[in-house]
Amino acid sequence: MGPVRVAVIAASSQERASLQALVEANPALEFLGSAADAGTLLDCLAGSVPEVIVTDSAPAAGDALKTLFEPSHASPSLVLLSDDPDSDWILDALPADAAAILPRDAMPGEIVVSIEAVATGLCVLPPDILARLLAATRQSQQKPSGEPFEALTLREIEVLAMLADGLGNKEIARQLDISDNTVKFHLSSIFGKLGATNRTEAVMLGMRHGFIMV
Repeated sequence: MGPVRVAVIAASSQERASLQALVEANPALEFLGSAADAGTLLDCLAGSVPEVIVTDSAPAAGDALKTLFEPSHASPSLVLLSDDPDSDWILDALPADAAAILPRDAMPGEIVVSIEAVATGLCVLPPDILARLLAATRQSQQKPSGEPFEALTLREIEVLAMLADGLGNKEIARQLDISDNTVKFHLSSIFGKLGATNRTEAVMLGMRHGFIMV
């Protein structure tokens, strides 16, 4: 196999240069180009198709990004660099296919290993996100069809309503005057009671069962 073809999308020119140097320093990787956004990157690539894109864009941009490439080509896998890699909003936008989520200050070796992993079809996730995904899957598998939902507490309903308004963890914590960890605790309880796997599903189930109205 030849080197993994890698492109970079990052808002900061300094970060683009740093990631380019990282890729070019590794003989197992081939740098194709970089840009501040997906559209500009497509022009820079001049028809070349990367196997992996390293980006600091929101995960939701991943699917839109992939539509830029010809359907005849395999979609590039994504390595996402985030300031808050274990945040719940990432769960909602997590790409369905191979992807890695890393903190923005990840070590160079971690980024390289993640690039190589997603190029082979693997996912690289922070332990906290992986644990919540597994817990949600187990909860969904264990809840028999038609089983009544456990009632939410008043505080959980407050949190769920704020989810429906699109608020993130930090905003919820600020409005309720509680810690981020307490918000995460409430979200975990809400997901467990509703059998939801992400924030969007929790809101939909909350509406369906009358806990909130939008």
